[in-house]
Amino acid sequence: MKIRKIILSDRDMVLTSFKPLFGDWDYLPLVIDQWLEPSASQETWLAFSGPSEAKLIAMVQAHELEPGDWYLRGLRSNPDAGPHQVACGILGLTRAVRDEFKTRKVDTFRYGTLATFKESLRLAGLLGFREHFRLAHAKHRLPEVPDAVDGVKVEAPDDISALYDYLRYSSVVKPTGGYFFTWWDTPQLRMNHLAEAQEQGLLLRAIQDGQMTGAGLFWHIPWQKFLVLSVIEGADSALKALFGAAIDSAHRLGCNAIGMVHPSLEEMQRRQGIFGLGIYGEFTIQLIYTVK
Repeated sequence: MKIRKIILSDRDMVLTSFKPLFGDWDYLPLVIDQWLEPSASQETWLAFSGPSEAKLIAMVQAHELEPGDWYLRGLRSNPDAGPHQVACGILGLTRAVRDEFKTRKVDTFRYGTLATFKESLRLAGLLGFREHFRLAHAKHRLPEVPDAVDGVKVEAPDDISALYDYLRYSSVVKPTGGYFFTWWDTPQLRMNHLAEAQEQGLLLRAIQDGQMTGAGLFWHIPWQKFLVLSVIEGADSALKALFGAAIDSAHRLGCNAIGMVHPSLEEMQRRQGIFGLGIYGEFTIQLIYTVK
């Protein structure tokens, strides 16, 4: 087994080797050029069947969420590879990531997978990952902009620091453990995330009778034409008004889908009902590995 970092000439081989996994649903073609760019905040490794690099077995990409904390994504194996090759490849990739992160003084790296992917969870456990938290999520086709909610005004906040305190510390359902969902990536909620959302018109609060009754932080993923309702909090009237504002923003940004997320599957499905969306969803389990 040979493990090395990706190079420009690997592009076509990577796309060809992994295409049978997800076909046209795979996001890899949308991000591969970005992953090939030299960057101090990301690394991509490949695993081959032998020193001659006769066959690509598996790959993984890691990117920095913040100093000391990295996230693994793009982990996949060649469907033509045997189980033993895949196991050795993923083990080799994990060791490569761990060894490099030790030299960079990285404290943790994380990985997300569906709760239904039992083998993925089992392998992660064998490699030393532990469950960090889990979030329910669902993806919906972008609906039409709903009618405004009587008596509720949605506006951009004057003071994002006050909204940061509300979202991270004071809200009834604050981001789990201080983290928030950007669709697989789960960075710690920081002030710069609110500032970035504010610049895009995606940080909003709901006002009723002169009082804030809810707030929302939405995350735009341009390459997927996708808007994630990362944090949406408040009374039901505020939720409906913020949802309407989110859909309006999604249309403005050229999105074709939205993502719902919540720590509770039951609460997420209840909200889907009041928003007029299909009621379904599943859990993503966020795993963490502490570099020793």
